[in-house]
Amino acid sequence: MGVLKVSLFMLTSVSLAGCSNLPFVSEVSLNDSESEDHEVAVLTDYQVKDGFITIQAVGYGCTFFNSFSVEVADKQSNALEIVRLQPDQCRMKPRNVSLQYSFKHLGLDLNKNVKVVNPVSITSNANTAAN
Repeated sequence: MGVLKVSLFMLTSVSLAGCSNLPFVSEVSLNDSESEDHEVAVLTDYQVKDGFITIQAVGYGCTFFNSFSVEVADKQSNALEIVRLQPDQCRMKPRNVSLQYSFKHLGLDLNKNVKVVNPVSITSNANTAAN
C-alpha cells in the first residue's frame, strides 16, 4: 500500500509540474517593469472607467490576470501603459481575453481623462476566433 501512495504522489507531482508553465504568485510582481522580457502589450480593445481598465488582448490558452501589469506611462498627461509580463506560449486557437485591473493606487487624476498608450490592433488573429 505504501508503494502505491508514493507512486500516486510522484505521478501527481510530475503531472502538475509538466502541465503548468505559470509562475507562482509570489514570483510575479505586478509592477515589476525591470525585466527585459516585459513588453508593451498590443491590445485588441480597452475601456477605462471609474479607476478600472478592462483590456482585451489575444490569448492562446495561457493568458491570465498575472500576464499583465498596469503602470503609469506619463503622470503629467495622465497616461497608462499595459505591460505584458508573461508571454502566452500555449498553442490553442487564438481568442480575445478580457481582463480588468484597478489603477486607483497609481496616483493618476481620476477626475481627468485617462489615456492608454498601448497600440490597439483590430486586425489580430483573435478576430477570426471570435466569429
